[in-house]
Amino acid sequence: MPLLAPRPVRSPVRSPRRSPRRARPVSRAAVVGPAWFTPVMGTGAVALALDVRPLWDAAAALLVGLVVLTAGHARTFLDHPVQRHFLGAAAMAPMVVGAGAPGVPLAALLWSAGTALGVWTAVVVPRRSAGTPLADVGPWWLLPVVPPVVSAATGAALVPQLPDGGRLPALLLCHALLVLGVLGAGRVLVVLARRILRHGFGPAAIAPAWLVVLGPLGQSVTAGHHLGERSGLPWLATLTACVGAPVVGAALVWLAVVAVVVVRARPPFTLAWWSATFPVATVVTGAAALGWAPVAGVLLVVLVAGWVVAAGGTLRGLRDGSLLRG
Repeated sequence: MPLLAPRPVRSPVRSPRRSPRRARPVSRAAVVGPAWFTPVMGTGAVALALDVRPLWDAAAALLVGLVVLTAGHARTFLDHPVQRHFLGAAAMAPMVVGAGAPGVPLAALLWSAGTALGVWTAVVVPRRSAGTPLADVGPWWLLPVVPPVVSAATGAALVPQLPDGGRLPALLLCHALLVLGVLGAGRVLVVLARRILRHGFGPAAIAPAWLVVLGPLGQSVTAGHHLGERSGLPWLATLTACVGAPVVGAALVWLAVVAVVVVRARPPFTLAWWSATFPVATVVTGAAALGWAPVAGVLLVVLVAGWVVAAGGTLRGLRDGSLLRG
């Protein structure tokens, strides 16, 4: 997962390490782009899983700071062949933070903002990326199409807190968002499968980013479970259980595959390592929704370990400036 900038930067498949010469000053927009919303998602996911308020506070503060730094650059990001995909992270970050927000108004506001942006990225970004050579496709292509699934899952959790008159419309909207997200993610997963078969997993630097594939798998099961419970539709709960078991099973297999790829590749630290947090968190919730408590418990340990590695690497990268070079 590359460091994103509003002007052309190095390819996401290259290592972020540079020669020791002094870097030229760059603008704030050149070093702070949509990829920086992934730490918000990862930290927020851990905060929700462990119910640790200080972590949620950190994620919320980082979200506010990033919105300030990136506001006004959306068009520039959209014009970049790689950065445009990370606008999906900017859409999901408010929803993750909103899921732990104190108070329904704030939670609803963050959900609405994230959902609106997420529907936009799911529709616009794939169209803008049409015609891209298969070798240039990467797991980050899932980021703009997954937000509607996140909206469905987090929206379903918000429904019981809404006024009676708003619950049914919210449920119907969440069902529509789930369908939109699953269809979009399915198309991208097919393209990614073709990319791997023809070109492999790519250079070492992007190896951790392949964990993003876990996101639509785990989150779709979570969303289906939540909507089944909130809607009072037994058939939907049964369908989720039947379909969810092989989906979460496939996610576990994929997690093992990518772990082997990462160990063999020994990639340097980039923001791609945050893929070991929020996608894994969706499989935790998916396994819990299926009643697989032992599996969810083990994955929770993996999630926390991934966050420790990603947070520690990010702090080191900020301290030595390696993550702030355009």
